[in-house]
Amino acid sequence: MLEYEGQPCMICGRVFGEDDDIVTCPECGTPYHRACYKEAGACINTALHESGGSWAVQRRREIAAEHRAERLAEEAEQAEERERGEAPKMLNGSLYDGVRLNPYDPCVGLDPEETLDGATIREIAEFVGTNRFYYLPLFRLMKKTGRKFSFNLICLFFPHFYFANRKMWLLTIGSMLLEMVLNIPTVLQYMYEQLNITVRWANVTSPAFERISTIATFAGFAVSLFWCLFANYLYYRHTVRRIRSIKRSTGSEAAMHDRIQTEGGTNGWNIVLALVIETAIAFAFVAVATAVR
Repeated sequence: MLEYEGQPCMICGRVFGEDDDIVTCPECGTPYHRACYKEAGACINTALHESGGSWAVQRRREIAAEHRAERLAEEAEQAEERERGEAPKMLNGSLYDGVRLNPYDPCVGLDPEETLDGATIREIAEFVGTNRFYYLPLFRLMKKTGRKFSFNLICLFFPHFYFANRKMWLLTIGSMLLEMVLNIPTVLQYMYEQLNITVRWANVTSPAFERISTIATFAGFAVSLFWCLFANYLYYRHTVRRIRSIKRSTGSEAAMHDRIQTEGGTNGWNIVLALVIETAIAFAFVAVATAVR
């Protein structure tokens, strides 16, 4: 109903009201009062039919242009306030870039048609789904400044669970395997000290093994720090790549938006699946190590 607000019926000329009974043309989407459409017997928006356009698409573009103009006016006002020293101090001001974000807007107050590496803010908002209030301004700042690092606490400890929840399976498996490889010395030492299990190819009491274990521990810290600082950027690159791919391979605009929303977002069951995969790999390693000891 919001996109019909303030719009006139092409037949009677009256502006649509909140309680009006509205129908739309099944071909072009032009709205009419039900009684007007029934009386006319057909859609009269001939020009739109001839062009093959969509009333809803045109209206969304008009709304986006209106929002863009409002945003630019507000940013100009904020700039004047900053010059006069009247602007309030903002927590994470560099992240928000002076924009007053609106958590009730799907694009959190940003320009829906602004493009970041081939994907619009609207498309990114649809793909991100949850936590748009954080990711949209962060992605915009990354594009604007070229900065690639930010802080992701979850990825400091459980990067593969974060990637799985965001449907980034290549990074899920890669981060999981890398972590498990770096933890092999710790696992072998635990097997020797706590389970009294030794393996023929690893002498856990030798100085060489201790050096390898120390190197693996420091490497693990470095890898965890890397995920912590760059996971958000990797998610940004994943987001815009997937959106560009969907736009290239999808015909209609409606199907494109449906795919963006379906392939994006989060899935908590992926975390469970990642945990099952991790547990299976760990048990397989212990079984193999025990068999060849």
